[in-house]
Amino acid sequence: MVKQGGKTATETGKRLEEFITHNLKENQYTLVDRTKWKTARYLEQPIYTRQLYLCKSIYGSLIYGDFVIYHPEKHPDCLAIESKWQQVSGSVDEKLPFTVHNIKEKYPIDAIMLIDGGGHKKGAIEYVKNQIGGRLVNVFSMSEFQKWVNKENL
Repeated sequence: MVKQGGKTATETGKRLEEFITHNLKENQYTLVDRTKWKTARYLEQPIYTRQLYLCKSIYGSLIYGDFVIYHPEKHPDCLAIESKWQQVSGSVDEKLPFTVHNIKEKYPIDAIMLIDGGGHKKGAIEYVKNQIGGRLVNVFSMSEFQKWVNKENL
């Protein structure tokens, strides 16, 4: 595990996931076990799950969405939320193009990405934002995501 100021990258990345979870709960989304995802969608209420299998990657490996949400009016076809935290320089920069390519070429549903932490290489965030289109519908920092949520988009 990569150390980032005394904390591992996994620990700091969990803060972004907790931020997303908090916003989902504040917007009346209910966590559903991924094994019950398809059945739960028949309830016609806002739900979310974690690490749901979405597709095979461009390399043929399995891809699981960090978050997948369903809202009967706003996201009836579901929406994947991918979170990438980079507090210090490291390997996430190299994972960004891979994630973008998979979203655009392989995902069966639309997706947004949350990228934050301040440790990305210069130009990394701009590169990802320039890739918006197709299944990649938006790219946010934490504050940009919060503004989007405040406009009742979630």
